[in-house]
Amino acid sequence: MLKVDTFQKILVAVDDSKISNKAFQYACLLARNSRMPLQIVHVVEEFGNVGYSISKELEMTGKEILQKYEARAKSLGLTSVKTIHARGNPSEEILKIADRENVDTVIVGSRGRYSSKDILLGSTSYKLVHYSKSTVIIVK
Repeated sequence: MLKVDTFQKILVAVDDSKISNKAFQYACLLARNSRMPLQIVHVVEEFGNVGYSISKELEMTGKEILQKYEARAKSLGLTSVKTIHARGNPSEEILKIADRENVDTVIVGSRGRYSSKDILLGSTSYKLVHYSKSTVIIVK
């Protein structure tokens, strides 16, 4: 049986999709029940040369997403909330952040905002399960 008090730091990746919202709710519940800090990460995926204005727009949108999730976490009673904004490949950035921040539990949705419904498990969640040193919880 999994003991909730074994968690030290929880990281949840968000992209504002429905599945991401479910993962966020689960992470908040777990963080609140275990009285552990919650880290919320949003990764802006870089697609080659998209241009400066589009890149800036994606960055601003990402920051707005993080502000929204941080406010929601605090409204749910969490007192220790940190947001992290990153750019690059989502799975690689989440792995780097989890290592750098000494996260022991990573929570993600089974698919991201732009994943195909035909794929059983999104590429980000698949890579996290296989390459993370942390426990990875995938929410469907």
